[in-house]
Amino acid sequence: MTEARKLPPPLPPRLDWFVHTQVGPLAQCGIPEWFHGSISREAAENLLESQPPGTFLIRVSHSHVGYTLSYK
Repeated sequence: MTEARKLPPPLPPRLDWFVHTQVGPLAQCGIPEWFHGSISREAAENLLESQPPGTFLIRVSHSHVGYTLSYK
């Protein structure tokens, strides 16, 4: 008897959208230093904590399909 192949679980909608529609175009020009992928709000706040006012980053939203701007 052959062992059934296990498929990975489906991606959450926000990541499925990113992988299937955004990664290719984003990677073509190189990933900008302000883009941080799928990090949490807490991680974004920690990264920005020691930065000067006006510093920002873009990340994949954890609550909806799209991007989130985090800034100080």
